[in-house]
Amino acid sequence: MGSSVRKTSAKIKKLLKETIDLNPTVSTKEVIPQVATETLRSKKTKGYFGDKDFAVLAGGGFACFKKMKAIGLDNFLQEYIEDNKKLTLPQVSKVIEAILDGIEEENGEIESMLILAAFKNAMTKMLLNKIEEPSEFLTNFCEMFIASVIREDASEELTSAFKDTSIDIFDNDILEFSEHYVKEKFSDLILRSSNDELDIKELIQKMQEVIAQEKE
Repeated sequence: MGSSVRKTSAKIKKLLKETIDLNPTVSTKEVIPQVATETLRSKKTKGYFGDKDFAVLAGGGFACFKKMKAIGLDNFLQEYIEDNKKLTLPQVSKVIEAILDGIEEENGEIESMLILAAFKNAMTKMLLNKIEEPSEFLTNFCEMFIASVIREDASEELTSAFKDTSIDIFDNDILEFSEHYVKEKFSDLILRSSNDELDIKELIQKMQEVIAQEKE
């Protein structure tokens, strides 16, 4: 894995140097898709999709929102907090931690901090906006996950190549790419899963197949 990470880093550095040499005024928005593609090709990314934590949290979150859609958001939240009329961030964090406790009790401790962070971010976005649709959770989770993987692999190279660009701009461009990627590559699969045509394991397998098709 270490060798794979170094190779990916070297490819990203080479790509950025060649791109900037060719066009010194190139924007981060223009290079992020190329950088992201290098990241998605890496064994590290493919390994994350195969991590048991990814399946556990994708399945656990999906089940939560299926239940929420069936019984209603208010009834769902009453299991965790008394006053949920105006959800605050601390309340949402409390709900998420309680959900995670239940998931870990059933499946064992979550070890991947990156996958866990993507799960928490997706859950927070869903709950604060009172979105009940299970497919929306899977979409948000995948978007947050892919954005996190790209940041982990490419942030150092990007900040080195674009010294005058703020982290916020990088983050926005990476998230925009991730949203587009999930919509283009995974939306049909997520819809099939939401319609009970694919279970979570089958969904992840199909996602892995999509990732594997990225040209080496």
